[in-house]
Amino acid sequence: MLYPISVPKPDSAEDLIGYVDGSGRVVVKPSYAAGSYFAEGLASVCREDGSSGFIDGDGRTNVPFRFRGLGLFNEGLCSIGQGSKVGYIDRSGSWQIEPKFAVASQFSEGLATVSPDGVSFGCVDRKGAFMVRPSYDQLGLFRRGLCAANREDKWGYIGRDGSVEIPLQFEGPRALRFSHGRAGVCIGGRWGFIDIAGDWVVMPQYEEVWRFAEGVASVRCDGKWGLIDPNGRLRLAPKFDELDEFDGGMAAASFDGKAGFISMEGQWIIEPRFDKCYRFIGDVAVVQSSDTYSLLARSGAVVWTSESYAMPQTPPFRE
Repeated sequence: MLYPISVPKPDSAEDLIGYVDGSGRVVVKPSYAAGSYFAEGLASVCREDGSSGFIDGDGRTNVPFRFRGLGLFNEGLCSIGQGSKVGYIDRSGSWQIEPKFAVASQFSEGLATVSPDGVSFGCVDRKGAFMVRPSYDQLGLFRRGLCAANREDKWGYIGRDGSVEIPLQFEGPRALRFSHGRAGVCIGGRWGFIDIAGDWVVMPQYEEVWRFAEGVASVRCDGKWGLIDPNGRLRLAPKFDELDEFDGGMAAASFDGKAGFISMEGQWIIEPRFDKCYRFIGDVAVVQSSDTYSLLARSGAVVWTSESYAMPQTPPFRE
């Protein structure tokens, strides 16, 4: 896998984007105006003229530069723009769903959230047919046949045909997608977890939560983060200032102003010597120290470091 890096452009406030491999070797010289992480073997990159295409793991152009914006492939399709609209292409760059949406998310379990006008959201299948009509203010990704749905500031979960499976009754800025049969939701200003039937498994008691990953979920209590198991039992007492999701038995964490990576037992696997750590993508994570950022291997070795004030290439948002 290749990873995006940035180099400040001379006499400009902008950066140029290139790619390195897991050892820090530059494979694609920084020459693009923007670039995404790799997904399903391809990364979208944007030229300075605003046109975007896709490169493969050797840095070769796989899909010609005739699109707008950046996208990530998932389930063989990628949402990407052309003109003022967004549609879906396959790996050859052919339109699977013609650009006709204002907003289009990635596919999950054969369905994708889209909006014709940027206001009302529904879900389409791989042919672009609406399976859930655009009638919601926000929609998440499908997991276990359920999708978080918001209407009039209330969250619940809908099925693949748009039927409300768990009533729209929860609050907050979001409702988490299901993982390990649990979904984090908020009510009365407190977060807990429900099962796929909508019943509380972990009563609402936390200030914030992340979804379950590798059998544990990060939860915040009295301003500190710890871990619980899917039944709500405490696995790690809250003591960290920040605590991300686990990946490969490691999670980014911060304590007393410094960040590193911990085990599920709360022991430092990579000592807290950075200002900020982000989750691993494959075998590499982005870490920040002062005015530079670096790519870090799971061994803790720094494989590449940016110039001062380069824009950190942080991993894509994970719902």
